Amino acid sequence: MVVCSIRRSLLLWVIATATAASVATADDEATNWPSMISRLRQQMQTGIGRAQARQQLAIAYNNYGVSLSNQGEWDLAIQQLQESLLIDPTGIQARKNLVATYLHKAQEAYTRHQINDTLGLLEKVVALDPNVAQAFLLRGEVEYGRQRLKEAKAAWEQASTLDPTLAPSLQKRLAQVTQELPIESKFERLSQAYFDVRYEEELQRPVGFDIRDALLEARRDVGSDFAYWPKQKLVVLVYSDEKFRAIRQETPEWVGGLFDGKIRVPLPGRQLTSARVKQIVFHEYTHAVIQDLTNGACPLWLNEGLAEYEGAKQDDRPLPLLRAASQAKHLIPWLELSDHFSYQLSTQEVGLAYEQSYSLANYLVTRYGFWRIRNLLKRFAEGQSWDAACAEEFRLKLTRLESNWRETLPEALKGAP
Repeated sequence: MVVCSIRRSLLLWVIATATAASVATADDEATNWPSMISRLRQQMQTGIGRAQARQQLAIAYNNYGVSLSNQGEWDLAIQQLQESLLIDPTGIQARKNLVATYLHKAQEAYTRHQINDTLGLLEKVVALDPNVAQAFLLRGEVEYGRQRLKEAKAAWEQASTLDPTLAPSLQKRLAQVTQELPIESKFERLSQAYFDVRYEEELQRPVGFDIRDALLEARRDVGSDFAYWPKQKLVVLVYSDEKFRAIRQETPEWVGGLFDGKIRVPLPGRQLTSARVKQIVFHEYTHAVIQDLTNGACPLWLNEGLAEYEGAKQDDRPLPLLRAASQAKHLIPWLELSDHFSYQLSTQEVGLAYEQSYSLANYLVTRYGFWRIRNLLKRFAEGQSWDAACAEEFRLKLTRLESNWRETLPEALKGAP
């Protein structure tokens, strides 16, 4: 199960705020700022009107920095804004724009999983202005992602204090980390090249099952399908079934594992076989891969369908609900499918959504090949909608593609468990 957290909307707010600060002084994007800067520097050297030229030069450097920042040229923008502040250390707008540019660059580094770079840039922001709530907001995300829960909580509380308008958005995050702290702060850590595995010291590990082996197998097999292997370490939290429910009290019984930026899985026990847990590991790892490949823009039904497809390789995927819905002609319309992954719906309704999403994903992979799926995910990362990406990649309108799947469904169900 992939959880849609508020993280993405909060970080987009960081970008929007930083952009507003930058654009405020960009009077004329078409101005040849390097040429103007060169003329003003020459004027300063002549000594004629030097004080005025100095002031104008600081403004020119600032405006050139803003122009570069608007083009995403963060490093060059930073250089120009720093020059502006060297000439006029009291330049309030240049300082604000430098802060905004550092935040932009930090956000970009964060999305690329360049954590050390992100933290370094945030330190520069705070050095320039210790009251920037957005810096603490992003710092909280970084710390939470690397399982430093106390530091994440402190950063988010600081962000809320500095900007009370953030408090409602951060309320759920703070409640979540407060709930997790007593349990996860006691977790032991297993060092591994690709995964940061955490577990309770007293947790009984079943004989014949090693979570690290399952994760490495998922990395190899799922990576082969998607032609992608995350470079950053993924945090994996391993729970007893009781502790998993304790920190996710709102989670229905049908949720076996979670991916919310971290992979959360239970160990085999009385209610879960080793094969089922391995299926969960593959499922949640697939969510992590799709998150990276699409920047979180994959339609929920396809995200779940592909995760089910990978998980089904480890354990049989029976489709009783899909079979009954097909026979009764009560299949979920494709455009409504993502809405059926809801905690508010019954187990049967959500179960049908999973089975139907799996069947659709399996159909697309079988009919068009996984390389087409990879292309589709790239289109989502570039901002294309499902309709547009479908039309370009499969050369079919969505209605026709859905009709084709429905025609093949009865035969496909004959071979299903």
